[in-house]
Amino acid sequence: FDDLDQAFGAIYAWAAEQGLATQLQQLVGVALNDHRDVPARACLFDCGMGFGHAPEGLPAPLRALTLGGGDHAVLRHVGSYAGLEAATDALLRQWLPDSGRALRDAPLYYHYLDDPEDVPEAILRADICVPLR
Repeated sequence: FDDLDQAFGAIYAWAAEQGLATQLQQLVGVALNDHRDVPARACLFDCGMGFGHAPEGLPAPLRALTLGGGDHAVLRHVGSYAGLEAATDALLRQWLPDSGRALRDAPLYYHYLDDPEDVPEAILRADICVPLR
């Protein structure tokens, strides 16, 4: 979990080598479990980059993944990306029970709208995308 910047950097380096960096459209993160519930070594998080199309010949451990489709509750978080989990918890705890909706069996993901290397932490933006039935 603490190595996400390194993982995104590795994917970006690969994309740059392939001539895809200029086609980068989005950065996403998919938490496959909650790092608060599992030991650090067991925490899984997919770091992803969207290029508008699935690149061919992805070397391991890279793989193509399609996100989206169907209804999602989307909450715009502004501030440090470290606050995403608290915002997600609040969305699931406060909004979801009274929404009349239920979670769909699809991954919750974060759509990072700003690069923390270019944007001050206080105004970083990310959308929390929760799949709904």
